[in-house]
Amino acid sequence: MIYPWQTALWATLQRAREGDHLPHALLFQGEDGCGNEAFVEDLAQSLLCLNPTASGHACQQCRSCHVLASQAHPDFMPVMLHEDRQAILVEQIRELNHFLGLSRSYSPRRVVIISPAERMNINAANSLLKSLEEPAADTHILLLSAHPGSLLPTIRSRCQQMRLPVPDSDAALQWLQQQTLQHSPETLLLAARGKPLTAFDLDSSETLGHYGEWLRHISECAQGQGSITAKSAQWEKFDKTLLLDWQLDAVNSLLKQALIANSAGLPGELQALSGAINKQRLWEIHTKLLAMKALAAHPLNPRLLIEDMLMLWQARY
Repeated sequence: MIYPWQTALWATLQRAREGDHLPHALLFQGEDGCGNEAFVEDLAQSLLCLNPTASGHACQQCRSCHVLASQAHPDFMPVMLHEDRQAILVEQIRELNHFLGLSRSYSPRRVVIISPAERMNINAANSLLKSLEEPAADTHILLLSAHPGSLLPTIRSRCQQMRLPVPDSDAALQWLQQQTLQHSPETLLLAARGKPLTAFDLDSSETLGHYGEWLRHISECAQGQGSITAKSAQWEKFDKTLLLDWQLDAVNSLLKQALIANSAGLPGELQALSGAINKQRLWEIHTKLLAMKALAAHPLNPRLLIEDMLMLWQARY
């Protein structure tokens, strides 16, 4: 499906398609959790469809659409990570290169999706270059990457790069409010760092409970309650980068509300913090959290790093 924040890019691509100007190799770049996989899959289905709609969407009725739905389309090839692998291998790209040299079956073009493209190992990436430099007729190679900087420059330079949008907070919140949820859309979106699809997944996961408990712990520290040593022991084995990201997002939300002098729009998890810490201290905490991010993956004593985080919020008298 195409999400509301993607409609402008979809329209741009369809205009290029109608004018026969759609590049043979497209590198889609965007953050995870924003529906980017669905966008690229819909584009592939649209390109394979025998009778696309006026807006460019697949008709869902033709032979091509039915065969694609059964995952047996002879003109489509997905190149993904194998379950037991950490990289897309050169053998997969060699198979892709062979596929691109075959004749079309019944769709108007052949389509390939490579995702996540940055996970191609060096040999796989080099093997892809020839297909990008000398494209077969009536083919489209769609690459999707959340970390395009990790791709070889020679891969990036041979693709038309397209930026998939991250929805603004209002658009993300509006979409979430239309879903059936167990938790507050505002809380979910804050925990998901503004990514609506991640927020939707959090609604039925244990992660949101961890998020709320972590915010309660830093709120208690800000109010001089509880033992930092006991709290740090609980979080010692948790993802340090995620804890830091949650705190940075909390600080950003608190600073935004401080600027408008109104905490009414804050999720309940942040209400107590809003009255416990002034704006100057929030800026100090923000600066120190950013410095800590450089240490998150370092093999330091994890308990000490957690204690340092909590001490940033500790009440001052």
